[in-house]
This record gives sequence, C-alpha cells and structure tokens, in this order.
Amino acid sequence: MGQHRGESRARGISKGPLIVLGLVVVLVLGVLGWIQLRDRINDQGVAAAGACVEGESVLAVAADPDIAPQLQTLADKYTATAPVIRDQCVSATVTAVASDTVRNALSAGPDGPWDAAAFGPRPALWIPSSSHSVKQVSATGVISGEARPLATSPVVLAVRTAFANAPGTAALDWKDLPSLQTGRDSLATLGLPGWGSLGLALPVGSGAESTEMAVEAVAAAVTGSSTGPVTEEQARSIPVTSALTDLALGYEASTGTKPATTREALTALAEQGDPATSAIHAVATTEQQVYQALRDAPGADITATMPKGLTPVADHPAAVLAGPSVDETQSRAAAQFAEFVRRPEQAQVLADAGFRVEGLARPDDTTLAFPGFESTLVPADAAAAGELMQVIRNPISPRTSTILLDVSSSMSEREGTATRLANTTAALAAHVNRSPDSSNLGLWEYSTTLDGSRPYTTVVATGPLSAGGFTEGTRRQALDARLAKATSATGSSTYTSLEAAYKSAVDGYTPGRTNSVLLVTDGANDDSVARADLLSAVAAASSTSKPVRIDVVTIGENPDLNTLQALADRTGGSLEKVASSDGAALPTAISKLLS
Repeated sequence: MGQHRGESRARGISKGPLIVLGLVVVLVLGVLGWIQLRDRINDQGVAAAGACVEGESVLAVAADPDIAPQLQTLADKYTATAPVIRDQCVSATVTAVASDTVRNALSAGPDGPWDAAAFGPRPALWIPSSSHSVKQVSATGVISGEARPLATSPVVLAVRTAFANAPGTAALDWKDLPSLQTGRDSLATLGLPGWGSLGLALPVGSGAESTEMAVEAVAAAVTGSSTGPVTEEQARSIPVTSALTDLALGYEASTGTKPATTREALTALAEQGDPATSAIHAVATTEQQVYQALRDAPGADITATMPKGLTPVADHPAAVLAGPSVDETQSRAAAQFAEFVRRPEQAQVLADAGFRVEGLARPDDTTLAFPGFESTLVPADAAAAGELMQVIRNPISPRTSTILLDVSSSMSEREGTATRLANTTAALAAHVNRSPDSSNLGLWEYSTTLDGSRPYTTVVATGPLSAGGFTEGTRRQALDARLAKATSATGSSTYTSLEAAYKSAVDGYTPGRTNSVLLVTDGANDDSVARADLLSAVAAASSTSKPVRIDVVTIGENPDLNTLQALADRTGGSLEKVASSDGAALPTAISKLLS
C-alpha cells in the first residue's frame, strides 16, 4: 500500500549551529580558565614576596631623646605597613641616644666600636638634634648622601616669665650675653632692677647640644657674621675667646647648682623660687624642649625668648649611615622610613609634639608664641666647634703671671719642624691670645748676659693685657710680637733669673687673684748660685699676705729637676715635665699652669 505525501513526519535539526555554539562555550571557558590561572600565578608571586623569602631585617634607628618618642610611634606605624625590601620583611625600632654620644662613636669610623649594651643596636639611620652634630663627625665614609631635616626647633633662652616680659628683653642680642653674665652689665639694663648679673646655665654634659649651638650663636654675633659658619680662625680670635671666657667664668662664679644637662638645667630653672635671687635665670635650649617641659609640668613659670641675631636651629636631620654593619636592605629601609616620616599625615605627630614642620599647624595647647626669625645660623665644622667648646670647658681665669722664658742655646735645637724655642713661643702666644683682657701677664727672658751685667731682661712688664702704650698697641699685641722675635743666646742662669722674677712678682702682687711666675726651661742652671741659696732667697722673699706660686715647665731631661720641684712645692705651685716641645704636650702643660 503506498504512502501519501500529505502524511506528517518528524523533521531533523541542523548540526552546524550546535557545533559552533559548542566551540564558543569551550573558547569562553578556556579564556576564563586562563585568566583565573594567571591571577592565581600572580597571587602566588605576591604571596611569595610577602612571605619574606629572604628573611627579616630590622632597621635600627638612633635618635636624639627629644624626638625619639615620636619617632618610635612612627616606626610602629611604618612596621604595620608590612614593608618588603629586596624580599625581606622590614621592621623599625628606635633607641634614644644623646646626639653627642652618637657623633663621638661615629667619629671612630664606619667600623669603629659601638657599645650596643649602652646605646642599643648599631644604627643604619641616625637622627640627631641638629646638623650641628652631623658636621662634627670627623670620620669619612660614615654618612651616606645628604642628611635632610625632618622637623625643626630654634634654639632659644628658657627664662622665667618676668624675664621674658622685661622691657629690654625684646632687644636682647646673643652678643649681649657675655657682659650680662660677668656683671659688667646688670640685668637692670633690661628693666629688671635688683636681679644682678645674668645666671646663664652652660651645661656641657652629654645631651647638652643646645649649649654648643648657643655658644656658636654668641661667637657669630661677636664676629658680625651674617650667616655663619664660625670659622676655626674666628673661634681662636681674641674677641671670641674673650667673650666665651666671660660666659664660662661668669657661670663658674655664680652660686647654686651646676646642671650637667639641658634637661637638668630646665628643671632647676622651673623649680627655683624668686627669680630675682635665683642662681639660674636662663637656659639655652630648643623651643620644643620648653614646650615639652610645660606639658610635663603644667603651670610652670617658664617661657621662651629668642635673642636677636643669627638663630641656631635644631633641624633633626635623617642621616643614613654606611659601613660594614649596614647592608643594602637596611640602607634602603632607612631612606624609605625617613620619607615615610616626612609625609604630612605622619609628620603631624612631630608637629603635635612642639616641633616646627612646614605646612603643619603649631600646637594650640600652650602659651608659647612660636615666633618667626630672620636668619638661621649655619653650623660650624668640627674643628671650629671644638675650639669654641674648649674655651667653655676650660676657661682661663684672670690672673697675674710673669712668664720667665729660657732662651739659652739648647733652646735652638730642632724638635719636629721647628726649634724648641719656636715651639715654646708659639704655645705661649696661643695661650696669651686665649687669655681674658683682665689678666695681667708679662714676659722675661734669660740666658747669661741679656741685659748688660744681668742674665735676664724684662721684655714686656707685667700688667693688664688690654693696656695700651706699646709700640705694637696693647700689651697683648706687644707680647705676641716679642714672642715671635725671641732668639736664643748662650748660657742658662736659671737660679739668678728665677730669684729676681719671684721678688718682682711679690712686689707687684695683685690681690684677689692667682699670682705666679711661670718658668719654662729645657736645661741645667750654670750660674754660681747654689741650690740652698736659691731656696733661701725665695723663702725670704715670700709673704703669706702676698702668695706667689712658682710653676715650672721642663722640656726634656733636666738635672735641676729636684730643685725646681722643691720650689714649686714650697710656693704652692706645680711642675710639668714634657719630653719634647713638639706636639700637644707642651701647649697643654702651659695652659694647665696659666689657667
């Protein structure tokens, strides 16, 4: 039976579209799978880096105690960001160490000794109080690159509020401080009647960097410098040494406590009673230290005043260190941490603590004014700063002394690059130039026949250094010129010359100060005076009401050593022996006996 065309039947679906659709799906799934695999690989790479495949590294930071607490806060924040440098996870820790302590250690060189027990781990980053300290690191290869500031604070005078409000305080200049300290000008000139002379504390213990910067400001003001730095030549100049001597001796003469550090001095200033009768009227310190002192002791009667002239600034530079103990990771971490601290959101921690940070507001919880200032003092280098602080630490007291100089033929022998006499006169001239104007000094020379029948001659009569009437100008200038012209002769009449110089010193005695004869000799006496006769003559000339001491510097071997030691002992003097005139021993001995 046949089948009709009109009967219905199922129709087939084309396979082409299905195949295309399947290919598209496979392609999409492949792409998605590749993307996921790529992301997984990347995630694994990041995870591998974050897993500290090269271990961990600790960035050690040594910071001045003023800024160390804030830096530790920022170090914790930095560590919390989980920094990774050269496949090492980095953390930071801060140790508070006085700036001068670190600079002294670093001056021993990049691989010099470091007392980790006392100062914490050897740092890769050093943040001292000021670039003043950075410039005094004498060793090379210690600091990598430029040490850039993190936050600043000017050096000011911490004073009682009555001092700050006195009518003349606003005009106070750094160069005014020495005369106020000695009492040549009293605080009445500022409008403080009855206060007497200035009591400016000069702590020189560890952590007293503000004293050093203030001393530089005084020296710069005395020289009339417009920017600084104070040079080594200026530091040794008579105007500067005289001014700093006045500062130091005025402080020594004041009664009361002698704080070793700036913090101790600030505490003493705040805790004293009536400021008019207090031993300390002012302390050179940073503005931030005053701010912190007021936070620690709310209501304390202290504030800050800023002398006119160049202003020294504690700029807290970040110095990346170099050397065997600082690897590449730590060096990079030190630079990275410094930049982290400089970001405004981090630097606000410093601004809130009383430091000045450009672009950020000052604290508003204090009565301090945070005034502007015209010019910043450029810090001195290590040599100049050392000269300045040498005067402060070892001031030369006003005295009356006759220098009795041996110019016999043996003094013409060469020691080092010059003769024994030239080395000696140079050392004496250097001391004369450091002596205050109020000192009375004179010079005698002796050999055998310098002045007719006498073996000695009065080259410059003993008297005030500032006195005029000499061809060269003042007595100081005359001594300098005559010492430069000293020449050797024959013979060595030590005993005769010493007897005459001693009798003259007793006759010219100056009450109220040390009176002495300083004998500088290198050989044996060759005149006819016996040891017993010299001792007897000195004893007869001495007077309990006019005590004159005999001090002696002997160069090389001296057969008369026992006699000279006996004279020094009996008159209350001292004897210093030096092996050679070449080197530091002779100048040190002379300064010791004339200071």
